[in-house]
Amino acid sequence: MKSKTPPLLPLAALALAAIPAQAALISIAPGNVTASTEIPGFNRIDDHLVDGSGLTGGQHTTVVEPNMWLSAGTSFGGDDLDPFVIFDLGAVYTINSFHVWNYNEAPPNLTTRGVNGVTVEYGATAGLGSTVPGITNFAQADGLNTYAGEDFSGFTPFDAQFIKFDINSNHGGDNNFYGLSEVQFDGELAVVPEPTTGALAGLSLLALAFRRRR
Repeated sequence: MKSKTPPLLPLAALALAAIPAQAALISIAPGNVTASTEIPGFNRIDDHLVDGSGLTGGQHTTVVEPNMWLSAGTSFGGDDLDPFVIFDLGAVYTINSFHVWNYNEAPPNLTTRGVNGVTVEYGATAGLGSTVPGITNFAQADGLNTYAGEDFSGFTPFDAQFIKFDINSNHGGDNNFYGLSEVQFDGELAVVPEPTTGALAGLSLLALAFRRRR
């Protein structure tokens, strides 16, 4: 009796499954942003960084509340000695670029409160562990309702669930405040290979070779 030849597995389907999805704007849920501090008594909370508030067609308003985040400061909750913002994307994504709208409060023109010196750290866990090279500063906002923000895309794409802006300075603003208006990350869910994919593909190739020999 002839033994039955195992059916070929759909290699083309496996290959298609390994192709990552098209990059797109990553939606960050409210509550998934953590700031070192928030100025007390004002509606300038960290969730405003990812909720699209103040944005119209990619331009950010100068109206500060409820559209921007601002840290505590001198005589306003106390100086923030280690300012930072951490974004939890909810899953591991491959980050291709991100866009920052710095603190755009005006009038009066208080854009100097915006983040200047910064280190961008990331990781698949809250422990982070890696740094995006080449990013050391965010440009000051222009204080106009047509403010279009700043794009960062010249880095090698990286995988992360957690991204931290470790803030080192502002643009010379008052009361040691640190602020941002909006942040958006662009990417796709990271491709995590199934542990058996390689073995299944190997078996299919072996089956094909066996058939040809017969």
